[in-house]
Amino acid sequence: MQEKALCIAIPPEDGSGTVDQFLRKLTNLEEKGDAAHLESNIFKTQESALQALNEAKVDLILLPAEVWATMNQHGLELAATLPRREATWVLISEDKAEYLPKNALLICPNRMLRRQMRRARIDIHTMSLEDAFDRFEKPQDEAWSGLVPWMEKLRGEGEIDGYIIDRGRWAAAGIRARRHTLGMHRGNPERAHFIPPTFSGLSVLLSRKGFPYERTNIFNDKPAEIAFTNELELWSRIPNSIRDLVGIHVEQRGIGTILREAEASEDLSLTESFMNRDGRVAKRGTRVEIRMETLNVNGKRTIAIERTGPLEYAYEEIVRTMLEWDELLAVALEKRPNKDDLTLVEQFLSPY
Repeated sequence: MQEKALCIAIPPEDGSGTVDQFLRKLTNLEEKGDAAHLESNIFKTQESALQALNEAKVDLILLPAEVWATMNQHGLELAATLPRREATWVLISEDKAEYLPKNALLICPNRMLRRQMRRARIDIHTMSLEDAFDRFEKPQDEAWSGLVPWMEKLRGEGEIDGYIIDRGRWAAAGIRARRHTLGMHRGNPERAHFIPPTFSGLSVLLSRKGFPYERTNIFNDKPAEIAFTNELELWSRIPNSIRDLVGIHVEQRGIGTILREAEASEDLSLTESFMNRDGRVAKRGTRVEIRMETLNVNGKRTIAIERTGPLEYAYEEIVRTMLEWDELLAVALEKRPNKDDLTLVEQFLSPY
């Protein structure tokens, strides 16, 4: 009996790069002759695509991971996680953040990244899109297809010195300009580091409950799946009020890479944690790296955790990370007397 075609609902591209990545994957499968039992239906809205899935008119739906995390998940479950795209965001400007002019003005749509930029350069002014709309003439098209050219126009006219954006939306805009990665710089501690917003670069396929997973293996990337499920586990334990202020990044990493970075940054404690008494690597294999951080409104205070452990004990590492995080947050957000200005609670939960 011939196997029924697998029908996938594709909502409109939101600029994140999710749809573009999936369509390139489909093209690759077609070229290999592995797409004979695959069908894709493009929908005008995400809502109509979800309705088609719930009504069993399609088998799967493609979504950015952050959309799946924040939506009503009743009756649906994760079927596959696509390979993670580059998670770090980029600064579009004539120079790196370290060399921008004093009191430079940047537009950044992400609240946590605005605070990270203030940590890197306290003199730099970072504004949200809403503040930029109040200061400059609003674009006619407020979708991302119109926002990126609008910000680039402001930069070209000298109204702003640059803007910060995720790689997917920058690539979709097709604009040629200098860009600078806001990276984590693990092996270069003297440089400002930027943990990307949670779920950055991740896309998922969802199905109704009970759908046979073996039919979606052709799309699933195990390292990306581990990253997503563990980021989701940590993210779901964080209060709603500060979720957009917490950066979570989970990644599989080889011991060799970790040791080289530790050596470059002269992190002896990390190096020794992998060694036995003879100075050899005690335990080989893949590690899971977990990084979490949040910052106060001016970027001067950071709450951060970094953990690395064996991949097979990833869940245990997640539990330990969350316990430590709760303890750190309780201490940092404790109201203390004799504060001249904002309390620590207000500083961390400020809307700016």
